[in-house]
Amino acid sequence: MRRRYYGMLYLLIYVVALKVVLSITADIAFFGWGLVYDLVIVMFFVGGVGFFLHSLKAQKILYIAVGLLITIFVVGDSMYYGYFETLSARSSFHGIVFLGSGNTEEYDLTFPLVGYLVSPLLIGYLLVIIKTKHKDVYLLRDFAVLSLVFFVQVVLFISWGNETYETKLAYYKSDAYLYDSMHDRSLYSSKYGYVMYHLIDFTRIRPVSDPLSDKEIIDDFYEQENFTHDLNAYSDLYEGYNVITILAETLDTRFIDSVLTPNLYMMREEGMNFTDFYTPVFQQGATCNSEFMSLTGLSAITTNDWANNICDAYTENVYPYSLPAQLSEVGYDTYYFHSGYEWFYDRVNLMPNMGFETVKFREDLIGEYPDFDDRFDTNMMLFMDEFVTYEEPFMINLLSYSMHGAYNQSEFNIHSDRVDEAYPDTTLPSEIRNYMEKLVEFDLMLGMLLDRLEEEGVLDRTVIAVYPDHNIYMMNENVYQEYIDIDLDSKELNHTDLIIYQNGMSGETINQVGSTIDITPTLLNMVYRDADFSYFLGTDLLSGKENVVLFPDLTITSGEHFLYLHDKVPPGNEALTFLEKELEKRITYLEIQKLILNSDYFALLE
Repeated sequence: MRRRYYGMLYLLIYVVALKVVLSITADIAFFGWGLVYDLVIVMFFVGGVGFFLHSLKAQKILYIAVGLLITIFVVGDSMYYGYFETLSARSSFHGIVFLGSGNTEEYDLTFPLVGYLVSPLLIGYLLVIIKTKHKDVYLLRDFAVLSLVFFVQVVLFISWGNETYETKLAYYKSDAYLYDSMHDRSLYSSKYGYVMYHLIDFTRIRPVSDPLSDKEIIDDFYEQENFTHDLNAYSDLYEGYNVITILAETLDTRFIDSVLTPNLYMMREEGMNFTDFYTPVFQQGATCNSEFMSLTGLSAITTNDWANNICDAYTENVYPYSLPAQLSEVGYDTYYFHSGYEWFYDRVNLMPNMGFETVKFREDLIGEYPDFDDRFDTNMMLFMDEFVTYEEPFMINLLSYSMHGAYNQSEFNIHSDRVDEAYPDTTLPSEIRNYMEKLVEFDLMLGMLLDRLEEEGVLDRTVIAVYPDHNIYMMNENVYQEYIDIDLDSKELNHTDLIIYQNGMSGETINQVGSTIDITPTLLNMVYRDADFSYFLGTDLLSGKENVVLFPDLTITSGEHFLYLHDKVPPGNEALTFLEKELEKRITYLEIQKLILNSDYFALLE
């Protein structure tokens, strides 16, 4: 009997073609061992099944099914990468069940580039398989050789990650960390295979943690670190003042303008403007993770584990040291408002565990106001009408919505006159213009909020913090990059402003480097200096303490210097040597952070 592998060969050629598509659309290197590993694993599993199929029709069904399955992942990942700059994971499928019940227009689901690339390849592949007239013939000895190759591959995969390293930082710089954590999904796919990435992601068994054992490790960490808070000139400067935190969805503070956004501009110029502020974007769930960091003084976690989305994984945990929880303990009324759907992330359960007593979403207004439109931030004032009382000190968190993509939403053209006024005789790219119109809507909401506080007689007793959750990642990359003149791969993309405003301020620029994790300790210092700062991994930005910012890819900055994970520090470079030492320390912080979340540490303390 003569061997014949035509169908298998066509499938492998198709897999190679799809890897070319991924190299174009998802930053997965085509050349490298990853391609070899993918071909071996496809040959092994498909050949293993095909060996027992004795009809041409059954083999065709197998080849078509495998080709379609890989195609679905390639198309999905290419689109996913276009929005989030990473590949999908098992955790990403958590949100698919919601697509039928929510508004998906914001994602601008048009026919993507990958569709044009894959469609002719898929049609050609299907036609070739369908027209094949001869069944593949697998010889047992060939399959034995393939099994031996696959066995060697399995041994390699098992052995990787078992090396020992002299320092923790050496491990994190190694390929073993990439293999263990899959922290860079595209790089992992380039080195170890795209098919292998998804196979391991779906089949890997997450280790079960021992909460009591984790608690001992965390206790030792806090005992050694001994996070203390030193009083400073801003401590209790606004004691007992109301606090409003505004997580401004997709705010890029580079667009703030005296004509386009007069309220934001006024708050920045007359308030406290933190100019060395960064917004690290922890995907997946960038908005939720930024919100979590800003309200708890804790970090999100960087991992390919499903748990890196705080709002899907740790909603049952308790956070008694968060900003709302600590203010609630001293008599503040605490409110959480978002005009979007309550099911979009599990905020409806998470926010009460952070200390918010009143938690409301669009579902809580749509019945009373059938014309309520969650996209327009000015409608958020209905929350203030319906649920807020002003007799007692209050803490309110507003999560805005208007500036979210996509940037093709014509209903925001009602603000086109403001854009024309700010940029007369200027032809703007359509997406930039639409973003500006959305930004006007957000700014109008701020103006209405300030007016409401003044009407209620509490404006002079209220501190307001405004900060972004992430950059405009849903905008066309070329359009965005050209307009702001910043390389989208640069960390400067995340360099933004934190604005803290109180009506009596006279304008102050603060150059202390900081990030989202530092907001809660900073605000608590201003309004309630006797709060418990013991468990914050963030820093009070008014303390004058030396601080750094850690990004999810383990890049670290002092504001003046940047150190990337795989950079080698030249001898005698004190600035980078300092950052390297800080990086190892902050890596420990991330490890502790994951233990805190996995063990529900604060519940154990209680």
